[in-house]
Amino acid sequence: MLLDRAAALATKLSDYQKLKGAADEATQFNTRATQFAAVADSVARASDGLARLRAADVPVEFAPGDGAGLAEKAQTLRAAVQQDPAAINDPPFDLKYAFTDRLRGVADAAEQTTTLAWKAYVARRADFGSEDVLAALGKVHQFAVSVAKIRARRAEIAALGENVPPNPAAAKARIDTLLAEHDAAWSDLSADDIPRDVIGFIRAAAAGDGAPLGALTAEVQAWLVRRELLTAFRIRLR
Repeated sequence: MLLDRAAALATKLSDYQKLKGAADEATQFNTRATQFAAVADSVARASDGLARLRAADVPVEFAPGDGAGLAEKAQTLRAAVQQDPAAINDPPFDLKYAFTDRLRGVADAAEQTTTLAWKAYVARRADFGSEDVLAALGKVHQFAVSVAKIRARRAEIAALGENVPPNPAAAKARIDTLLAEHDAAWSDLSADDIPRDVIGFIRAAAAGDGAPLGALTAEVQAWLVRRELLTAFRIRLR
């Protein structure tokens, strides 16, 4: 009977060791799964961001550092796991420092590139030049409504450029609309008691090419001087 008990205990200890080994192995697998899931999410998010900008025709250039080397490691790991799933816990290279950390670094770099590309695109579309003219016009009460509208459109465009939008194509369309409204506000700039030549000069100065020096007539200059607005304008040589 004592021998039977000893044999039964040995069997239980053997079963316990097997179960403990299986549990430890399962824990290791779960750790690896969590590790890979986080990296896969980062890579997928970065790839999606690049794809969305390119689909919207927003210029963005990105090439992952050592992409070929990382792809080779992924293939090596896949082959090892297919042959023996336990290989995931004893990979042929340092899984963290040589693979997952580097993949995460590539994903982070791609997201930064995407963000900078979008910001650069919006900055090009919203190149309004110096704020001096607008600030000067804000001091003339007849222009208050138009200036407020212009500033509101500029602020909304700037807000769109802060982060990469979920739908860059829709954001581009919205920027087109805001720019049209911005330009319309400049075109509508007028006041019954302000000379037509002054209005024309201000509109031209705010345009991309600026106003020709010949438009700065004596009447326009005198009007600007009286309102202390002359210093808001600059002569630009091409």
